[in-house]
This record gives sequence, C-alpha cells and structure tokens, in this order.
Amino acid sequence: MSLKDIIGDNEVCRQLTALTDSRRLPHAVIIESRDRNKAKAAVKELAKISVCGSEGIRPCNMCSSCKKAEKGIHPDIYRVEITDKKQAVGVGEIREMIASCYIKPNEAPVKVYVINDKMTAEAQNALLKILEEPPRNVRFIISCESSTAMLKTVLSRSALFKLREDTQRTSDESDEKAEEIAREIAEAIPKNTEMPLLVSVGKLGKDKVLAQKVFEKLSEYASLALEEKFLHKGIRQNHIAGLAHSLRKKSLVSLIDVTARAQKMLSQNCNMNLLATWYCAQIRQSRH
Repeated sequence: MSLKDIIGDNEVCRQLTALTDSRRLPHAVIIESRDRNKAKAAVKELAKISVCGSEGIRPCNMCSSCKKAEKGIHPDIYRVEITDKKQAVGVGEIREMIASCYIKPNEAPVKVYVINDKMTAEAQNALLKILEEPPRNVRFIISCESSTAMLKTVLSRSALFKLREDTQRTSDESDEKAEEIAREIAEAIPKNTEMPLLVSVGKLGKDKVLAQKVFEKLSEYASLALEEKFLHKGIRQNHIAGLAHSLRKKSLVSLIDVTARAQKMLSQNCNMNLLATWYCAQIRQSRH
C-alpha cells in the first residue's frame, strides 16, 4: 500500500512523496487526522520508507527492511506506547526513548520512533528537548487526531501534515448504503411476514444520519407509489411498483405520514432501538 492509497491523491500526498523521493523528510513529522486508522497507516508507511534500503523509489516493498517494517519487526523502528494502563504516553516513556536515541541503528540508515498514542504535557516537554537538537540518524513520526492537543513548541519544531477527510467519497458511500436499505424496507413492507421488515429496519443500527437518509428515500418511494396509483405511469422500479400494487392509497398516505413522524423523532434525539420497533409496528398497522 502506497501513501496515495492511504491518504489519496492530494496536496499532502504530493508533498510527502516529494520529500521522501528526495530524501528530505524532516526529522520530526506529525500526521493529523480524525481517522486514527488512516493516520496510523500513513505513519507506518513513512517509517517503512525511512528504513527502505532501495536506491530508487521508496518503499521498494522488496528489500528485507521493507518486509520487516511491513510485519512490524524491523529492529530500527521503535513504537513508543502507553504503559501500565495509563491514558497517555508519560514522561518516563519519552525519557527512555531519548536514552536510546544516541545508540546507532542496527540495520537501516536511521532509527525511527513512532508515536501513535496521546502524550501528556510533561511527555511533550521532554520530547521537545530531543527535537531541539536531534541526533542526525534519528527520525520521529507522530500521529494525532488534532494538533490542538500538541504543544506549540513541539509543533514549531516538527513538520505538520493535516490529512483531509474524503467527505465526498464518504457521503457517496453513505447515500448508496441508505438507498440499499431503503429499497430493502420498501420491498419488505408489502410482505405478510414480519421478519424481512424487522431485519431491514434493524440495519439502521444507531446511525441517525443514515436513518434520516433512509427515511427520506422511503418517503420519496411512497410518494412515487401513490402517484402511480393515481396516474398509472407504469413505474419499472420493482420496489416502488411493489408498493403501488400491494398497498391501498390510504396505506401509502399512512406510510408517508409515519415516515415523516419517524424523521421528526430522529431530530429529537430519540432512542434508535425504540424508534425501529415503533416504525415496524406502525408499518404493520398501515398495511391493514
């Protein structure tokens, strides 16, 4: 997996790629992202690039250093982590790290220290000392959800890269999921058995944003089905045609009303489990 695969084809990716290709990656790098998995994956990739033995494009993913880094067993990549069930990396862990910074690397040109856990203010102040005068063959790669949790003095001695969230892609995926669930519910409503409806509505889980999108779709489907009842346009979409042919006009109007009430309940911060149960019960009544 490349940096492009992890963080996308954007300006941050191009900056990091240019720095790594030219062997000019700063001694201290901070990756900021609300997506912890994405940030940790980017940190892991930068650590691999740092120890890669290739003279060409890095990481080559072929040399022993790349393979060891990928497996998490490279002797020159150190992970500074929370110990003793604490809430954050403390000054003790950072001091231990600093003591080992002056020992030469085992195999790679550099030693890489990875910090993915939160650090206390005391730990960051201790880290600051090594950032001010770092050994030449040492690199620090840190991830955080928000740079506001980092001391300004630490930020000023590091290169900060903020990973933007791919909101459009996330939104598109959410819309696709909402339409899929809405179709399932619409297809389950005309059926005599209750289980398909319960299973479909249960897919909403506790995601209120998804639920709102699903209810919007269902309201649209019911309106189109009602229109088909009056105008007979010959709708080809099975889930809408099924509603139109199986439910009476009164039932479709009731479905629209119940769905609108469900949307209002969502906006009032209702319990999702209770809402799902209520919605299924109302649908069952509207079919009779």
